[in-house]
Amino acid sequence: MELLRFSGLARHYGAHEVFSDLAGVMRDGDKIGLVGPNGAGKSSLVRLLVGRDEPDGGTIARARERRLGYLAQDAAESGPATLRAAFDEALARGDAAEWEMRATLNRFDFAESDLDRPLREFSGGQRTRALLARTLLESPDWLVLDEPTNHLDLDTVRWLETFVARDPRAFVIVSHDRYFLETVAGRIWELDRGELAEYDVEPGRAYSDYLEQRETRREQQRRDFEAFQTERKRQKAVIDELRTHGSHNYSHVRSREKAFAKMGAVEAPRSEKRAISVALRAARRATGGPAVDVLGVAKAYDRPLFSGLTAHFVRGDRVAIVGPNGAGKSTFLRIISGELQPDRGSVRYGTGLRTAAYSQSSVDDLPAGRTAAEAVMQMGVTDEEARSLLGRLNLGGDAGDKPVEAFSGGERRRIMLARLMAQRADCLFLDEPTNDLDIPSREALEDVLASYEGALFVVSHDRYLLKRLAERVVAIRDGAATVFDGDYASYERAQHQGRAGTDAPRAAVPAKAEPVELDRRAAHEAKLELGRRKRAVADAEKRVADLDRKKAELELEFAAPGLYDDPDEVVRLQREMDRVNAESGAAMEAWELAVESLDGFTSC
Repeated sequence: MELLRFSGLARHYGAHEVFSDLAGVMRDGDKIGLVGPNGAGKSSLVRLLVGRDEPDGGTIARARERRLGYLAQDAAESGPATLRAAFDEALARGDAAEWEMRATLNRFDFAESDLDRPLREFSGGQRTRALLARTLLESPDWLVLDEPTNHLDLDTVRWLETFVARDPRAFVIVSHDRYFLETVAGRIWELDRGELAEYDVEPGRAYSDYLEQRETRREQQRRDFEAFQTERKRQKAVIDELRTHGSHNYSHVRSREKAFAKMGAVEAPRSEKRAISVALRAARRATGGPAVDVLGVAKAYDRPLFSGLTAHFVRGDRVAIVGPNGAGKSTFLRIISGELQPDRGSVRYGTGLRTAAYSQSSVDDLPAGRTAAEAVMQMGVTDEEARSLLGRLNLGGDAGDKPVEAFSGGERRRIMLARLMAQRADCLFLDEPTNDLDIPSREALEDVLASYEGALFVVSHDRYLLKRLAERVVAIRDGAATVFDGDYASYERAQHQGRAGTDAPRAAVPAKAEPVELDRRAAHEAKLELGRRKRAVADAEKRVADLDRKKAELELEFAAPGLYDDPDEVVRLQREMDRVNAESGAAMEAWELAVESLDGFTSC
């Protein structure tokens, strides 16, 4: 049965046309993911489809006697005063009973005491969960959810995607969460540059399927356009030849000219926005040497977040830091980046390690009153290099001359990423780097991070990014932190096995990650890792030996006759000796860390 049909749909704001002539159909059981870049008009389209706004052109037909549930993107900011008020609204609109309200309260991890708390006191994730619970409690026949995973922790997102995938009702879901779309969608609507394209995809690989089909479609568009251009050029050449040789068959020439003018135009292939092609480089190539050593670290506020955490990370490690909201992920990241001191334990860095950090509040660190280009130049690059970085982040042209205050939240994050790329750091600490970024910007950022050779520590709810990048996982929850020595996909599989059979958004005690089976690939990687750690020890030993030789040479110069007749030379030698002594101490510490890292690895 058709639930929704629209055709010729148009929307504009003043002289700006958002889209026109859109058409589509939604039927029972459809799971439709609506995707597109920021500003394409996704939220405008769903507001038309649910009847919140009126179109500027076209028609929309909705099935009668079928109740619609709608979760708006800004619902958390404009919702009811309390959780009880939200649930009362749902009970009034739908057919749910009081016991169903109590069950929903428990399912979404709310306590009875939360019912009369003002929603403004809840976190962003709690408000989203409250209004999502209200929407489901209304018992709608079909649902439209605009960015439902915003502010939700991974446990709740996993529950929601399982719920949607199993629910027989139809859904339209606007989301930048590619992993969520991958799991639940059976069709993809792509809204971009005023056009709506439809793709039938396979749930479980929906987003990957969409990307493949889109590339096939665009490749066919390129071939059709090239063939059209070739034929048009050939026809024109024939007409020009007839004219040049003064053909007396004017009717024949005129006929060809009319046929040429009537040639159906083939649309030019869509030119893609330029991806972020600038490289994010470390100060030195990754060698496998020590990067960050965490030794017995503990932190607590009103309750313990983690304690006794010891882990060793080497240059080139890509580490995901995951856990529920409030578990302590950002706190741990701030500790290992040196921004925050632990209650107990210590953090040590490899010799000469250069670090850079990107936090959820980094946009607040942009220099007020400066242009975007000037903000990037502050990190030590030229004006030309700064504008190149911004341009590759789709902030080219006059954008570089706009003050940072004039940009949107997502654009300001891109400026911060440009500042990050302008630094040559050996180790990056990233806290939710994809927040407020649309899918094209997320994919471009991943391309940059995937080619980065230094150590990388990432806190993120973007599982697609973590699946592509993370090779180790630090999982924090329930007052404990566990290091999972496997990639994020393996960690996710272990989590799904531990959650089999549960329908709650949060498991009370998660299953611990089991170590990855030591197959041939793992054995090969272990062999490579052993080689890297041995080379790190050898490199450190060579550095110590070189400094010892330099120290001996300086001591010989100090013993040279007549040296003290030249006070300036004495001062120069003394400064050089002080520098060598300092570097020698650091080199010895690095050697000890390398030996400790090697011993720890070989004893496992």
